[in-house]
Amino acid sequence: MSAIEVTNLVKKFHGQTVLHGIDLEVKPGEVVAIIGPSGSGKTNVITLH
Repeated sequence: MSAIEVTNLVKKFHGQTVLHGIDLEVKPGEVVAIIGPSGSGKTNVITLH
């Protein structure tokens, strides 16, 4: 069972694909850090809307 599951995330800005095929599974009790350079899409992976 997953506390958070993301499958095949795709994000586009102004018609340009900036994230494609992102998968993430976080199980209850796990601590996860998403790291990367500025502008690499970290916030887009965790922003829900």
